[in-house]
Amino acid sequence: MVVSVGLVVLSPLALRALDNGDQVDWNRLSDIGETYGAVSAIVAAVALLGVVVSLVTQSREASAARKNARRGHHVELMRMAMDDPRYMECWGPYLTDSFAAEGQYTYVNLVVAHWYSEYEVGEMSDTLLRATATSVFASAPGRHYWRNAGTFWRDNYSGRRARRFHRVLEETYKETIKKLPATPPATVAPESLPVPDAPRADRWWLTVLVAAGGGAAAALVVVRAVRRALRGH
Repeated sequence: MVVSVGLVVLSPLALRALDNGDQVDWNRLSDIGETYGAVSAIVAAVALLGVVVSLVTQSREASAARKNARRGHHVELMRMAMDDPRYMECWGPYLTDSFAAEGQYTYVNLVVAHWYSEYEVGEMSDTLLRATATSVFASAPGRHYWRNAGTFWRDNYSGRRARRFHRVLEETYKETIKKLPATPPATVAPESLPVPDAPRADRWWLTVLVAAGGGAAAALVVVRAVRRALRGH
């Protein structure tokens, strides 16, 4: 493009160099002028195309930045709801039977939303999406989420990538539910651990007796040591 612009700028000088005084071939200069006009049109078209590409790129970047900002705000709101039942209730009736299960449902929603943001910009392939979804849909919370939210993703997200995203997850879900859900690891609640009994107030005499016995034993050891020392003398 730089070479073309240079040729366009220097072309008037070239036309003047062709002028040999009275011997001017106007037909030839006319042909050269037409060529100059064609080159100028090409350069202008290329420049205009560059401006259009730049504007489209900037528009896409601005749109992506706005989407990321909205998603970040949504994640923060969901995190607050997952930490406090009062905020979770503000999102409507529970889709599960407890606050803990509702927190799992919300977390899976954030996971799927993260998949979509990666898939939308081409950072996640179909193969990676299937593998990751297979792992999540192997769990009971993952299956419960997609069973309830799958139609929402189908009906509220448009575009070729969105439709393909839903199709991949739906196929993976149907394939995964043919197997039993994974069993979560057993956990022991803190309240189920044995707690040592506190000393009872009515056993104070036992404590005194043990202390007295210990003192008597220590005194006996001292007396025997003194006797052995005297015998040695």
